[in-house]
Amino acid sequence: MRKTAGVLLAGGESSRFGHQKVFASYQGELFWEHSFSVLKAVTEKQMIISHPNIAGRLKDAAPCPVLLDEPDVKGKGPLAGMYTAMNHVQAEWYVFLACDLPLITNEAVLRLLDLRGNDIEAVIPKINGRLQPLIGVYHHSIHSLVKKQLKNQQYKMGSLLEKIKVLYVTEKDLQVDPFIFRNINSQEDYKELHTNGKISESHNNS
Repeated sequence: MRKTAGVLLAGGESSRFGHQKVFASYQGELFWEHSFSVLKAVTEKQMIISHPNIAGRLKDAAPCPVLLDEPDVKGKGPLAGMYTAMNHVQAEWYVFLACDLPLITNEAVLRLLDLRGNDIEAVIPKINGRLQPLIGVYHHSIHSLVKKQLKNQQYKMGSLLEKIKVLYVTEKDLQVDPFIFRNINSQEDYKELHTNGKISESHNNS
């Protein structure tokens, strides 16, 4: 069993952004490429969980397996992506990253990995008081619970976190700037990213 696997979650609809933000770019790099490069730097094996509409394009470009949600959980959000990844690649720990994190750094994710412990099932950032479960490190032992959550139609990440042993860490704990955890939800975010090199918390609501 591998110690770490990196999973890029690219299965969303990007409805607020207006088109598939996975292919938006910043500083010459597509969003998915940036998140993938971080995963490649900090994990042993990588994969992408893709929306069906973009899977072909990602398969042509990505140097790793590109998977769709398992048929029985198709379209059920990030939990479906987690379940699919855990079904396909065995690892002790999984690092999950969303595809719209153009400022996330290798160092921040490595610090999350450094905080793993024997009595911990997940390490999750809590940045400016807001949980960031899609920039998380999860132990393989939660696989059966993820399956149960999906079976019971409990699709929210918060519901999963309530049931497992989580170490929540702040930007102060990680010694990083909080803005690197902000994701791109809208064209307003995207414009500000290119103008200022970061996204304001005032309208970054994920």
